[in-house]
Formats: sequence, structure tokens, C-alpha cells
Amino acid sequence: MPSVKHNPWLICAFYGVHSMMFPAAIFPLFWTRDIGMSVATMMSVQAFFNLSIALFEFPSGYIADRLGHRRALVLGSVSILAGWLAYALARSLWSVVLAELVLGVGFSLISGADAALLYDSLREQGKEHEFARWYGRMRSAAQISSGSAALVAGFLYARWSRLPFAIEVACWVVALGIALRFGETARAQPRVEDHLGRMRAVVRGALVERADLRAVMLLGVVFALAAYLPTWLMALYATESGASVTWIGPMWAVASFTTALGSMLSEGAGRRLGMTGTLLACLALVAAGYLGLALSHHALGFAFYFLLTFVRGLHMPLLHHEEQRLVPDDDRASCVSLRSFLFRAAFALLGPAVGMGVDRHGHRPVLWASGALMVALTLVALGLFRARAARPSHQENRV
Repeated sequence: MPSVKHNPWLICAFYGVHSMMFPAAIFPLFWTRDIGMSVATMMSVQAFFNLSIALFEFPSGYIADRLGHRRALVLGSVSILAGWLAYALARSLWSVVLAELVLGVGFSLISGADAALLYDSLREQGKEHEFARWYGRMRSAAQISSGSAALVAGFLYARWSRLPFAIEVACWVVALGIALRFGETARAQPRVEDHLGRMRAVVRGALVERADLRAVMLLGVVFALAAYLPTWLMALYATESGASVTWIGPMWAVASFTTALGSMLSEGAGRRLGMTGTLLACLALVAAGYLGLALSHHALGFAFYFLLTFVRGLHMPLLHHEEQRLVPDDDRASCVSLRSFLFRAAFALLGPAVGMGVDRHGHRPVLWASGALMVALTLVALGLFRARAARPSHQENRV
């Protein structure tokens, strides 16, 4: 079995390939032009994708804790490879739904296992304090790869609408090869006779009994939702505002690069501003981003979206380090997957409503209402975070 010593760098490389998603920037064009979807259907498909991940999210995290995080990452890579192959062959709405379902299973297996393997690998080497730094590197590698892929996505789509998906299949062959080189950490596996009971105990502990962990998880969900909700609207928002279709790839690339920048600055912001100060700055950026999108009618108005993508990178390393510090060792991936489940379920509820709102009223009124909702939810989550109880140590000055 490979050593865990190289896991941090391998995980960064894995995420670099994992996030080189050539189809991502052209999805709205592919769905509407090649498959014939409306905006409402498009958002409903994304809601289905997030729901399919949500349904498998927590069970897959629990499975990863029982089988091992390396095995979960390998199995997830195999499923995602099959999903992109199905997408390359998709010709109808239902074939897209099937591809999304297979991808959902794969991404749910990876979700939670990746951060858990990184944390346990560092802790096994006595470097647990470096988690935020490595998580920031992992996210930066992911976003730089995503942005680089977006730069050529439009060109690939113009050459052949299936070409981005064919290249994505090749990327996941490479990702699977990297996953096979991960080392599994030496974790003692607890004896579990009642798995359903253990899963209920994990949920109860994270969301009911542990006020500190619940507050951190809910705040992570709200910030992720605020940054993610407009993602699939921006291509149509930009073109309807007068931007050229050729801008879509570069726009997606800049969005990824700003997320990478936020991830790289996250640890330093935590040291200078503290956890609370950094999160308040994120709240201000969320409010400014939605307000700018709702009020702007200029072709470059989509630039306000970059404030939201910057927030996506800035908050994650800090909050995820706090989350990893608080979760039980034996259920690390389970708790991370539970938080991802909450995010996916929330998007599955809001996504179709946003899509129908855009079809009926246009982008700007919907972005105005969505922004007001996101700011309100973030304020509530921040209040819970500030008031969280039973925190073992003060994280603000340590990250």
C-alpha cells in the first residue's frame, strides 16, 4: 500500500484533474441548444443533480469512513468516469438525467472522503495545523484547472459540441490513476453492529447535540449556497446584457481564478482579521455581489459575480479546518458529507424556483430576491456561529 507521506500533493494533483471540467462553461449552451431545454428545465436538471448527490451524500460519507477514504475516492472516480462517458453519448433529456445520476453517485463518494483523507494524512505526520494551508492549495489547484479548461471550452464546443465531454473522459482516466496511488491512513476501525443506529447518532450529534459543530456546518452551507446559486445563470445573464458568446469561456475562467485567489488568501485573512472578521467580510461581498448583479444593465455587469466566486474561495479553508477539528475521528467523512447533503438539498429546493422565476420575470428581479434571502440567511448563520457553545479552543487566532 502506498505511503500517506505523498497524499497532500497527490490530493492537490487529483483535484487539479478533477476540476478540469471542460463541459462546465458550455453546459447552458449544450443544454439549451443541443438538448433543447428551457431555463426552468435546466435549473431543474441541476437540482436533480444536486438531489442525486444529496441522496447518496451522507450514506457515501459513512461508507467511506467504514471502507476507507482511499477506496471511496477510487470508486467515486470510476463512477464519474462512467458518468462523463454517458454525457458524451447523451441525446435527450432523459439521457442527460441518467448521466447526472451516475455523476451524482461518483461525486458523493468523493465528497467528504477527500478532505478526511487530507486531514488524517497530515495528522498522521504531525502536521494537522497545516490543514487550512493544504486545503487552500487543493482548492486553488482545482479552480486554476477549472479556469484554464473554461478558456478553451467555447473553442472546443464550436469545433464539436461533444468534444468537451470526450476530453473530460480522458481527464478522469488520469484522475483514477492518481487515486490509485493514494495511501490509506492507519485509522482504527470501530466495531459497528447497528449501522443505521450509528448513522442516526452521527446526524443527531452533528445537528442536535453539538451546537458548535452545527453552527459551523450551517454557516458553510449558507455561504456555499450564496456563491453557487447564480452559477448556471451567468452565461445567459451576460449574453442577454449584450456580452458576446465568446466571453463565456473567459468569464468562467475568471470566476475560477477569483475562487483560487480567495483560497490562497484565506489562511492569511484568518490570521489578520480572525475567523469572525473574515466571515463578516464575506457577508459584505455577498451583499455587494447580488446587489450589483440586480442593478446593473451593462454588458460587463456579470463582473459582480466575481465577488461571489471570491467568497467561495475565501471562506472554505477556514470553515473546513474548524469543521475537521470538531468532527469525531471515526466519522470524519460522514460529517463532511452531511454538510454537503444539506447544501445539495437546499439547492434542490431553491434551484427550480430560481429557474422558473427567471423564465417569468427575468434575471434581475430574481437576483434581487435571491440576494436578500442569502444575506438574511447568512446573518442568521453568523449569529449562531458567534453564539456557538462548547468550543474546545479558540480557532480565530490559530488559523
